[in-house]
Amino acid sequence: MLMEYRSPSPISREQAEEVLSRGEVGEICVTLISVALKVPDREWVEACIVTYLRHSDAVLRKCAAVSLGHSARIHGAVGPEALSALRDLLVDPAMSGSAEDAMDDVEMFTRSK
Repeated sequence: MLMEYRSPSPISREQAEEVLSRGEVGEICVTLISVALKVPDREWVEACIVTYLRHSDAVLRKCAAVSLGHSARIHGAVGPEALSALRDLLVDPAMSGSAEDAMDDVEMFTRSK
């Protein structure tokens, strides 16, 4: 799947939940990025992201890792469950550096709480 940059549109939790429930990979990726950048409820955003960090589809895991990096930048924090799920991906050969990039973002943008 070729990834291309698109400026994400604001999205509500309800809209995101509807798209995520449909299960279409491309839509899920766009939605994960949108919620990471546009939804202010960090805990809810991370819960969505963690689901896909643990998904069987490598494309969705990559999208989730990128989304977690964005969320870390926006919110300045990452919860322990999301951090653990991201760490689990560091040994996943299918991640092709996406997990490392996301971990770099988390380390750069989060502060101790």
